[in-house]
Amino acid sequence: MKFQRTLCSYKGMTKRNIKVYLKDKTAIIFSMMTQIIILGLYLLFLKQNYVDSMTSMLDGFNIKTEDNLINALVNSWLVSGVIGTSVVTVAMNSLSVMISDKQNKIDYDYNASSVKGSTVVLSYFSGAVINTIVISAILLTAGIAFSCISGSSFPEFTELLKLYGLVILGSVSAVLILMFVASFFKKNSTYAAFNTLISVAIGFVIGAYIPVSQFSDGVQTFVNLIPGSHIAAMIRNVLVSPCINDISTSLAGADHGMFAAEAEKAFATNLNLFGNEVDFTFMMMYSIGAILIFLILNLISYKFSSKRKD
Repeated sequence: MKFQRTLCSYKGMTKRNIKVYLKDKTAIIFSMMTQIIILGLYLLFLKQNYVDSMTSMLDGFNIKTEDNLINALVNSWLVSGVIGTSVVTVAMNSLSVMISDKQNKIDYDYNASSVKGSTVVLSYFSGAVINTIVISAILLTAGIAFSCISGSSFPEFTELLKLYGLVILGSVSAVLILMFVASFFKKNSTYAAFNTLISVAIGFVIGAYIPVSQFSDGVQTFVNLIPGSHIAAMIRNVLVSPCINDISTSLAGADHGMFAAEAEKAFATNLNLFGNEVDFTFMMMYSIGAILIFLILNLISYKFSSKRKD
């Protein structure tokens, strides 16, 4: 009976947290602000630059290929950047509910009730994860449709599983990391300032504005230590690699495999850490490790905050 009451409270609070976020149109707009900036930069400047860059690379091999294949490659890179940033920005804005409750002393009401503190914390986590997964999955679906219209082949079933699985993994990772950071904020104003800073920076960090391969080795290592970079790189790997393969196939070996090697390096389908290239498997293990570490940190943070309240 006690478990049923706890479960009912958990479900009710999770639904409430989701609804509070979805009713706040400003929060949703800010969640999408980075993606809007990426799309704007892409349409105004970036797309043509990268199309010209790929064309020049092929011209250097004295080879021509279909324009739609190059467009598909560049568009897939755009989609990966949009999804890579969305799991961070949506998670961050979803957690603003937790900060608002602190500022408005709603957490005091929870403490005075029979609801366990762990249930309250879990409801914040679940609400933010659900919001992030749903919105990012919608963006991913729209992005895949956009890529297919632009000339990309439709992803295979295993690739689709990977992509949506990475959205889930990235959502859980982002919420755990940002929830730990958010636990130190008590006012919406300071959290909003932090939110703005991260929203601006995340596009550069994960290579959504320009590929991280354009940075020096030291800068690449620094930004690639951030778990979000690994999630974005894995999404990029799944989306961009088939497009590179399509172009390589159309070249029929005339480039001796050089285009694929150069394109994979240029679009950072794998990451550079301390001068070493890391592959998909390493990035997956790194992301899972980050989830475990921040799960432990959140549990420690909750334990200490509970003692202070007692």
